Amino acid sequence: MLQDFRDNLHGVAKGVLIAIIIIPFALFGVDALFLSGSATEEAANVNGETITEFRLQQAVDNQRQQFLSRYKNIDPALLTDEQLRAPVMQQLIRKKVVEQTAIDHGMGVAQRTIYDLLLDVPEFQADGKFDVDRYDFALRQMGFTPTSYSKLLRSELLFNQFLQGVAVTGFSTEQELTLLAGMTEQTRNFYYLTLPAAPMFDSVEVSEEDVNAYYTSHSERFMTEEQLVVEYIELQPSDLTGEVSVDEEMIEDLYQAKVAEAASSQSRHVAHILLEKQDDGSHLSKISTIQEKLKGGADFAALAQESSEDYITAEQGGDLGFTQTGDLPDALELALDNLSVGELSDVVESDAGVHILKFIAEKVADVPSREKLEPSIRAELELQLAQELMPERIETLKDLSYNANSLQDTADQAALDLKVSAPFGRTGGIGLIANPQFVNAAFSDTVLEEGYASDVLELSDNHLLVLALRERMAPRLKSIEEVKPQIELALKGQFAREQLLARGTELKQRVSAGETIEDVAKAESLEWQVSLDTKRLGGNLDEKVRQQVFSMQVPDEAPIVDGLIATNGDFVLISLVKVMPGDYSALGSQQQRALDSSVATTGASQAYQAYEELLLQDADVASKY
Repeated sequence: MLQDFRDNLHGVAKGVLIAIIIIPFALFGVDALFLSGSATEEAANVNGETITEFRLQQAVDNQRQQFLSRYKNIDPALLTDEQLRAPVMQQLIRKKVVEQTAIDHGMGVAQRTIYDLLLDVPEFQADGKFDVDRYDFALRQMGFTPTSYSKLLRSELLFNQFLQGVAVTGFSTEQELTLLAGMTEQTRNFYYLTLPAAPMFDSVEVSEEDVNAYYTSHSERFMTEEQLVVEYIELQPSDLTGEVSVDEEMIEDLYQAKVAEAASSQSRHVAHILLEKQDDGSHLSKISTIQEKLKGGADFAALAQESSEDYITAEQGGDLGFTQTGDLPDALELALDNLSVGELSDVVESDAGVHILKFIAEKVADVPSREKLEPSIRAELELQLAQELMPERIETLKDLSYNANSLQDTADQAALDLKVSAPFGRTGGIGLIANPQFVNAAFSDTVLEEGYASDVLELSDNHLLVLALRERMAPRLKSIEEVKPQIELALKGQFAREQLLARGTELKQRVSAGETIEDVAKAESLEWQVSLDTKRLGGNLDEKVRQQVFSMQVPDEAPIVDGLIATNGDFVLISLVKVMPGDYSALGSQQQRALDSSVATTGASQAYQAYEELLLQDADVASKY
C-alpha cells in the first residue's frame, strides 16, 4: 500500500491517462466491446453506484500487463481472469468508495482540467495537435463515448486528488525525529574473530555406514519425479527451403538493392561558410571576398569562425559533421556530388543564404562482389519464399496431427523430421524442454491421459511444434551409487558445521568468561578485527554479521558476546563493547529533510489506510466476486 501511495503522488495525470488509454487500446477491439453486454452489465454496486463488467475487465487486463512487465519470467497461464478478478474488484471497490467520499467533501475536477489533459495525449494528436477524428476513433476502439470517457477520467482524478489531500496532512514532530535518528544513525564498536569453515570441511571423513544410514533415513529425497519422453515435429521456414527455388533474376535484384542501400548509407564530412541574403545584395560581395581569400590559401576553418553567419557551426570552423544523402538541402547535395574530397565549391544558394562548401572526408560502404554475396542472398531469398509457404503448411500440420496417437505418419506425410526428446519432468530441462509451453503440453490431459497429440504450439514467430507421448516413466528411488557423491557432500557439510559450532561455542565461553577477542585469536592463530563507529547500512561488513551486531543488547560494563555462521559459512565471534545513539542535530540539512519526509509520508500512509478501512466498513457493497 505504501508503494502505491508513493507512486500516486507523482505524475498523476500522466499515469491515469496512460492506464486508461494504452491498455484497453492494445487489448480490445471494436467487436469485443460492442457485441457483448459488458459495457453496462453490473459486476458490483457501491453505495448505489455501479461498477460494470467492462470496467472490471479493463482493470484485470491492466493488472495482468503490469505483472508481465514487472516479472519477465512469469508464466502468463498463471494470470487468468479467474485468479485476478476478485483482488482487482476489491481495488475498484476501494477506489469507488474513496471517490464518493471525495465528492461528499466537496472535491471536484473542472471540465477544463480534463480538456487540457486530453489535448496533451499523443494518441489523440495528429501533427502535434489534438485531432477530433483520432480522439473519436480511439474512444470507439476502447468502447467509450466522449461522455463515458470523461466520467472515467474524472473518477480517476478525484481518487488521486483525495489521496494527495491525505498525503499533505503527514507531519513529524521533533521528538519523533530525535528518536528515529537515535536508532537509524546509531553506531556500534565491536571486536570479532573468524573461525574458518574450510579447514574443518576438508578434514571431515564420511564412512560407508554414514552414507548408508543417510540414504535410508532420507530416501524420499532421492525419488525421481515422473518423467516423459515425447516425440515431436518442428515446423520453421528453414524446414521448407528445399521446396522453393530462387532464379538468377531474383538474386540480381536483391544484390542491386543491397548496393543501392549501401550507396545511400555513405556519409560525407562537410564544412561550410554561410552568409544570409541581404536586400541590398551586400552578401554577394562579402562571399566573393571570402572566395578570393580561400583561393589565396586562407584557412577555411579560420574564415568560417570569422565570417560564417551560421553561428552554431562557426565556432567549430563551419563543421557540419558527417552527413548522409538527404540531410542537406538539394542545392548543397548537388554541389557536393560534383566535388572530390578536399575540394571547395563555388557559391551555392539555398533558402538559408549563400554557402561555400568544403568536402573534408568520405565514408563509403564496402560492398562485396556479387559472387561473394550470392550464397547469403540465395539463403535470404529461400527463407523469404519458405515463409510464404508457412500458413498452408501450418494448416496441413494441424489437420494431420489432430487426434493422432503417433506422429510418425504425420511427419512422413508432412515431409518433416520426427524428433525424440530426452527424458524430462514437470520442472522442464534445457533447450526446447525449458519452454513452459512444451512442458505444459506434454503433461496435459490430452497428451498424458488420453494419448493424443497436442495442439500445434506456436513457440515463437515462425516456430511451431506438435508433440505426442512416447514413454511415461514413473517416479523411482535412485540407487545409492547414483546419489553417493551428493550424500557425501551433504554429510561433510553437516559434520563440518557441527564441529564449527562446537568450536565456536567453546571460544564464545572463553570470551564471555573474561578473555578478549584479541587474546583468544592470538592463542588460536585466528584472524581478528575491530570495527569502530559501524553504521546500520553501508561498508564492507558481512550483512549477517551487521544484522547480528545491531540486534545485540546494549552493553553495560562488560561486553556483550555472541556468535553466528556468516554468509560464507565461517563462524564469527563478536564482542560488542559500545553503542552510540545517533544525533539528529548532527545530521546535515539534506539528511534531516529526508528523515522528516520519511516520517511524514509513513504517517500519512498509515492514516490513509486506516481511513480507507473505515470507509469500506461503512459502505454498502454488493459484488459478484
